[in-house]
Amino acid sequence: MNGSYLTNAAMLLFSKDPEKWQLGAYVKIGYFETDADLLYQDEIHGSILEQIDKIVELVYLKYMRAKITYEGMQRIERYFVPEEALREALLNALCHKQYQSGVPIQISVYEDKLYIANCGYLPENWTLENLMNKHASIPYNPNIAHVFYLAGFIESWGRGIEKICSACKKDGVPQPEYTINPGDIMIKFTAPEDRIIRVTVKVTDKVTDKERGLLTLLAEDPGYTMPQLAERLGVSRKTVAVRLKKLKEAKLIERIGSDRKGY
Repeated sequence: MNGSYLTNAAMLLFSKDPEKWQLGAYVKIGYFETDADLLYQDEIHGSILEQIDKIVELVYLKYMRAKITYEGMQRIERYFVPEEALREALLNALCHKQYQSGVPIQISVYEDKLYIANCGYLPENWTLENLMNKHASIPYNPNIAHVFYLAGFIESWGRGIEKICSACKKDGVPQPEYTINPGDIMIKFTAPEDRIIRVTVKVTDKVTDKERGLLTLLAEDPGYTMPQLAERLGVSRKTVAVRLKKLKEAKLIERIGSDRKGY
């Protein structure tokens, strides 16, 4: 509170629709084939206190492909960005964003890299070296950071980047790269060669772009179930069933095994 008024931080943290008062108080996520080719995108709206879980869930369910292996009957999924590192990077972006800019946080996902770009700047006289070394916690939005701390999302010791780097090292993926521009800060996660899933689906003109997306998922993992395919594509199970039927009729896919245990 500021006297008898709610602060901007309160509005951003707890309002169901902060964009009613603050433009750009949301997150854009896009999947890119190349820098010029955006294949699909989503926006995460609502209070920034609730955005974090929605973002993480959407990135892993729809945008990033896991390297899948099996140990006996156990299915192992390994993404090229550890969840702890992604969550910490997103929390940093939400705490340090210049909300008055009116520009949303932007997450760009490729098959072999992921960027998080955020309108913000370093504290005065800081360099990239200061950022990467041990430093005090100086959030751009201290009220937002304090609520995230009370919610158990972050610590109050400025260890966010250290935790991101530690999570990447533990998972055996490259360290993140930071780029400091005059108006924004960007973090880049890069996939190691053994985590990159390059899927090329060569089909005829009989296949629509939507059906091609389904084929790409099946090429990634033929064991995906109908609910998983529907969730990854953001459509209903009925829509997936219709597309699968068309692909079967075109003899581009074939069901192997039973309905329950097949692929």
